[in-house]
Amino acid sequence: MTASATHVPVTCLVASPHGDLPYGPDMAGIPLEGCPLQTTYGEYFAGLRDFCLGPGLTALLGAAGTAAGRTVTAGDVTELVLKAQKHGALYHPASIGVRFPGGQATVGANVATAPHGWAALAREHAALERLSREVPEAGLPRPLCFDEGDRLDILLVEWFSGFHEFHAATGGGIVVWDFEGGGLAPLGPDTAGEIYWQAARILALCLDVASGARIWPWRHAAGDFVVRCDGDEMETRLITARGYGPSTLGGGERGLLHFFLTTTLFMRLDRLDGVGERVFLPGRRLAAIVAGLLAALTQRADVRHCIPDLAAALRRVTPDVWRSLLTTDADFCADPDAAFLMDRLPTHLSELSDTFSRLV
Repeated sequence: MTASATHVPVTCLVASPHGDLPYGPDMAGIPLEGCPLQTTYGEYFAGLRDFCLGPGLTALLGAAGTAAGRTVTAGDVTELVLKAQKHGALYHPASIGVRFPGGQATVGANVATAPHGWAALAREHAALERLSREVPEAGLPRPLCFDEGDRLDILLVEWFSGFHEFHAATGGGIVVWDFEGGGLAPLGPDTAGEIYWQAARILALCLDVASGARIWPWRHAAGDFVVRCDGDEMETRLITARGYGPSTLGGGERGLLHFFLTTTLFMRLDRLDGVGERVFLPGRRLAAIVAGLLAALTQRADVRHCIPDLAAALRRVTPDVWRSLLTTDADFCADPDAAFLMDRLPTHLSELSDTFSRLV
């Protein structure tokens, strides 16, 4: 830590649907939502501050320099803005704003405060390191710094400015949680389809066909995919990779078919308004999901080597074979959403067959 860095003003905020709330001493003793160790907001923000002014400083200055187009030193920083963004089952993500004369850089920080989060964050760091190096076209956030502290483990990553979660809405349809732009923004059918097309394509780009390694787990309900809407232009990004490895079925043809089925199933799974009861998206979303998968997979030489005509192979798979790909996968059977999805599998397979007949 440099002497100039220790004098940087630090502002702490807590994001909410109604706007950012300033953090004050009255919040210091309040435990973070869902933290089993009862880590408080005071400990959280103190740990983030120490990280920013210590092991994370070089990465923060690098991000600021990239944004500024020049070297930014600790002495140039006029303010750090630490904002607690949300609270999840594993992490308590924050954004970190680095302000300097003429501009600002923002990066993301995944903060783990308990043993299950610490282990997950180490896996995520390894997955993002690999995927950002091997599959840069997937657009996953680059890891910038990883620090394992006494109480807080922190992974600093690129921040996707202007991107927001999207979820199935109670009244039907898909809405974007754009609290910066005025709240919930409903999407039209074509726009929603484009989001799922892009999300499916990202996962397909990251599949390792030979080993069967894929990004897993992920969930729409967790806000793993985000979208930026700019008029008619849509861009979807995946903000996390909590793990990267094969299912119990491994790679090759069987692994590829398993990936296709599980991706089409879980792409249709969400929770109403992101936090309510489980919901299975209607079949009209399936065409975009399948098209996104095929857009990536059919362009890959390793896929063609494994299954020379993927489209034809998909049409030949029987419902019993599709079902066996799930029932013989120990990971899927142990998934808390497995029973919900298996109840909907017959309908899904029928709709999948109809989709294949129209698209491939």
